[in-house]
This record gives sequence, structure tokens and C-alpha cells, in this order.
Amino acid sequence: MSILLWSLTKENPWPGLAVASLNLVVALALVGLSLLLGIAIALLAGLHAFVDRKAEPIKRQAQWRRATS
Repeated sequence: MSILLWSLTKENPWPGLAVASLNLVVALALVGLSLLLGIAIALLAGLHAFVDRKAEPIKRQAQWRRATS
């Protein structure tokens, strides 16, 4: 069977080249997708840290309400 496949690739190399280029395209797409996902996670983590820094503990909010009442 492998001799048959070898003879086919010797006669027409285009299918093998097409598969190789498709593999390259899929690999580059996956790398790009993982980079975008990493950037999105980093932005969400930064936003979460920024929002948490602005929040005050509940006890401090309750003390502030008692002081103003």
C-alpha cells in the first residue's frame, strides 16, 4: 500500500502540498486564537482588579452611613 501512495506522490505532489499548507493555516489560526484569548483574559483580570480596588469593605460603608445619618 505504501508503494502505491509513494508512486502517487511522485506523479502528482499537489495533494501533499495542499495538505501541508492546510496544516500550516490551521496551526497559525490556532496560535492567533490562543493569543487573542490570552489578551482577553488579561484584560478581564486587569479590569477585575481595578474594580475591586475601588470597592470598599461592607463594614466601612456601614460606618460611613452611621456617621452621615
